[in-house]
Amino acid sequence: MEDSGINKAASIRQNTAASKQAEGHNSSTGVNPTAKNPYRRKKAPTPQHARARNAKRTSPGPFAKRPEPKNADAANGGIALNGRSTARPDAPHTAAAPQTPSGERRAPRAYTGAQSARSPQSRRKKRRRAPGGGLFFSCAAVAILTISAGITALIEAPERRAQAESLAALSQAQQAQQQAENPMPGEIQYGPCLPDENAVYTQPTAALVALPADGRVDMKYFDDALFIGDSLTRGFQEYQSGIENAKYAAYIGVGPKQFMEGLVENIKGEKVAAMDEIRAAQAKKVYVLLGTNSMATLTDEAFLKYYTDFVRYLKQELPPETVFYLQGIPPVTAAKFESDDKFSQERIKNLNEHIARIAYENDFHYLDLYAALSDENGNLREDIASGSIHLNDRGYNLWREYLITHTAYSPDNPYLPGSPRYIRPQE
Repeated sequence: MEDSGINKAASIRQNTAASKQAEGHNSSTGVNPTAKNPYRRKKAPTPQHARARNAKRTSPGPFAKRPEPKNADAANGGIALNGRSTARPDAPHTAAAPQTPSGERRAPRAYTGAQSARSPQSRRKKRRRAPGGGLFFSCAAVAILTISAGITALIEAPERRAQAESLAALSQAQQAQQQAENPMPGEIQYGPCLPDENAVYTQPTAALVALPADGRVDMKYFDDALFIGDSLTRGFQEYQSGIENAKYAAYIGVGPKQFMEGLVENIKGEKVAAMDEIRAAQAKKVYVLLGTNSMATLTDEAFLKYYTDFVRYLKQELPPETVFYLQGIPPVTAAKFESDDKFSQERIKNLNEHIARIAYENDFHYLDLYAALSDENGNLREDIASGSIHLNDRGYNLWREYLITHTAYSPDNPYLPGSPRYIRPQE
């Protein structure tokens, strides 16, 4: 009995010494230090919230390969010594983990307990739920920008209001100027327009001032008309193509000087004062044609002076509503142009330019009779000429047609059907 006790005690001491010797050899020979020690007290895990936010985590992922023990004895708690396995008699025996074939992944390991609390999925969810500092600073920046924009708007509001008012005033001024320069359709402006500072003034010419064609009137338009002139005008009284319903103050061989001074002979052979017959006519429309006779006896300056004084005197003596037509001096035949320098084309055209300007300055209408009776060379047409100056019946017919289609617009004019100005009478 004693031997068994002694032997048992000796066996225990021997095992203890062998264990210490094995531990010493382990440290010196570099045996795997990760072998489990069932007698060692496990260290409590550090709480997750106590770790640093940016601390590196060493826990393996679900698909990471774990280090394998060098032999099955080390996995069961034994200590490998010089290639021999010395298992601890008191270590719990566990079956060796099956080896995975090369190239295959291990099945994901399930987390339980404290390990599942530290799983990567739970850590990511906690990071999402945690309030971020970036969101706070973004909200603060938006609030600061909003406040600064409001303050800027309050400071600049008076200046913007004044600028908007000035732009509105400028726009209204521009619209008023455009309306003045471009009248509405249907509106007809008469008389000269006031130019601005940068306007270029164009002298009135016979072509610009001449009254254009404006519809065709009935012959009764001339019931209250008076024709003033010389022998050319008197032909309307003598030819059938003339205007029989009009009144006349036409005398042979006269000019504007004779209308202002002395007596003249009418168609009845009576000596009369021309202005007495003009006033007695009580005409509402007056047609004036003078100058052909004066070209033979007067200079251009003298003729234009008498002509201007006469038409101004007519305007003063007749009612203000009277419509005046000043007719240009008609052309003469080519033979007359070549034989008499006093009747050259240049002189007749120059005098007509002055007559057109007189009409413009006195608010009269100018009729370009020269263009109506001349051919392509500026000479009196041979088919309408009677002699070198006067007209035949065809010529008066052409002259009358020109007067019918060139009248100053008035809603009271008797326009014929088909005319642009014709208004159908109400039934």
